[in-house]
Amino acid sequence: MTQVKIVADSTCDLPLEIIEKFNIGLIPANVIFDKEIYSHYQIPNDVFYQRLINGEISSTGVPAPKVFKEAYEKALTETDDVIVFTLTGKLSSMFSAAKMVVKQFFDERITIIDTLTMTLEMGLIVYLAAKMAKEGKSKKEILRIVETILIPNSHLLGVADTLKYLKRSGRISSITWLLGSLLSVKPLIQVEDGLITSPGKVRGTEHALETLQKVGRQVIANNSIETIICGHSFDLERGKKLVDFFKELPNAPSEIILAEVGPVIGSHIGPRALGFAWIGDFKKEWL
Repeated sequence: MTQVKIVADSTCDLPLEIIEKFNIGLIPANVIFDKEIYSHYQIPNDVFYQRLINGEISSTGVPAPKVFKEAYEKALTETDDVIVFTLTGKLSSMFSAAKMVVKQFFDERITIIDTLTMTLEMGLIVYLAAKMAKEGKSKKEILRIVETILIPNSHLLGVADTLKYLKRSGRISSITWLLGSLLSVKPLIQVEDGLITSPGKVRGTEHALETLQKVGRQVIANNSIETIICGHSFDLERGKKLVDFFKELPNAPSEIILAEVGPVIGSHIGPRALGFAWIGDFKKEWL
């Protein structure tokens, strides 16, 4: 039994084998199709993305307070020190809901952390925290590293296949969406200070992969990186290509994890997105 239990909301999008290996507790967000409400893991990724491709519209929601409460109670049966990670509080009420339940029913044994990010980048932070917990580090030490090293130096670079899902989420204007559709423009995506930003755009699917590889070379060449997470949304073939690319680089990370973006974040970025997350430096001139 570890000293510290790590819990995360399901938008961390970590592979289930990692969740199980490191005994990470999960708080599932909701995915909604019209009047159908699913807990994150009630709808398989392939079923979810096929429904999007078929034209159905999904939305997302924060789970009921009892879901948080049950997750906390379960965690406290294993240890007295719990750290809960949520996606950015600037784009979701998950963080505030998580804190509210602690304030109402629990005490300082549970600490809530706003990762200021989501999906692959959040997953990397959660994974590294879970590794530290398994190594026997104390809650104080894990929090120090998370807050002073991991969160401030975490990065995500991705490419969305289409602008229309971001448009539905209110992230871009209708004019930008129309131009992007006509020109096959695909937006680059980052999370900066808790908000989704776009440092640029690329034309076409192949150029998207080439851009990620170009930046990936710079990331690995300019950082000493042990772990990187590559991810895709319903595009396993290109996800594997990105993993293989990193494996073949000089000084390749010792751990290269492949993850699939789940239905919650997938509702906002759509199918065939691709990206990677790391801890280290990033310079916009690498693009």
